[in-house]
Amino acid sequence: MEVLELKPVKNKKVYLYLIGKEDSFFYENSIYEGISKIAEIKKFRFAIIDLNDSDVKKIYQRFIAEFSEKFKIPYYSVDMPENARDYLYVEIIEKKIQIKELEVEYENLCFDLKERESFKAQNLKSWIEYLKKEVKNFENKLEYSTRPQWIVKKVLDIVHKIEEDKFSFVYFAHEKIIAELKQLFRNYNIKVIDIKNYKKKLKSIIN
Repeated sequence: MEVLELKPVKNKKVYLYLIGKEDSFFYENSIYEGISKIAEIKKFRFAIIDLNDSDVKKIYQRFIAEFSEKFKIPYYSVDMPENARDYLYVEIIEKKIQIKELEVEYENLCFDLKERESFKAQNLKSWIEYLKKEVKNFENKLEYSTRPQWIVKKVLDIVHKIEEDKFSFVYFAHEKIIAELKQLFRNYNIKVIDIKNYKKKLKSIIN
């Protein structure tokens, strides 16, 4: 199984233009033209897109293909490996099975009005709620912490293979993990340029 090992960038100046999901973000021609203008000036070395995220795929897939073809740059889809995800999901699945079994037991108790308020029924109810919170917390950690780490790891692998000592790339990401991505990339010596508020910042970005 591939190991989650993140190696910081050394002896390189790498700039990441991070683009998040916004309402109608890429349905305006001015946005396409603006990003194209940046690409002409900055000469992106490659592009990243999360095609495994349905929202990102729906909004960006056509755009990134046209963008890549126009500027002759490769683009990559990155995500955590399926076997790593499956391994982490085992605990979640086991807990969900346990919850289902406890819910059946609790429902059976509740058929009897006397048992519904019993210590055993209340204890079961509390335990079910606790396990559901555990599952939710684990799912959130997987989605908002572990998965972003894998994504950054995959991007760093690409960066390390490039021999140039100064270059830029662009990343089309889902809004829900952008904050974590920003912090991780900065921790590993990649300068992040967030163009979420693109229209307001365009002049300062391209000057």
